[in-house]
Amino acid sequence: MNVTLSNSKLIDLSQKYGIPLYVYDGDKIQSQYNRFKQSFSSVEKLKIHYAVKALSNISILSFIKKLGAGIDCVSLEEIRLGLLAGFSPKDIIYTPNGVSF
Repeated sequence: MNVTLSNSKLIDLSQKYGIPLYVYDGDKIQSQYNRFKQSFSSVEKLKIHYAVKALSNISILSFIKKLGAGIDCVSLEEIRLGLLAGFSPKDIIYTPNGVSF
C-alpha cells in the first residue's frame, strides 16, 4: 500500500491514535533493503542481518523478516523479540557486548 505521508495525513493519524505516534514507511524500508541487497549482488549466499538495537518494533521486525533478512541481537530481550516476530534461531546472530570468554 503506497500512502503519501503528508502533514495532513500525519495529523489525522495522530488524532486517531494519539501521540506520541511513530509512523514508518514500509515502501521506503523495502526499497532501501532491496537497494542494499543489490549492492552486494555478487556475493554468493548473501544474508543480510538487521541490527535489532537500531529499532526493535516487533511489526518492523516482522516486516524485515518478510523481506528475507535475519537479525543481529545484542541481548536476550532482542532475541525474544526476534522469536516473537517469527525469526527462526538460524536467522538470529547473537553478538553481545562486554561478555568475557
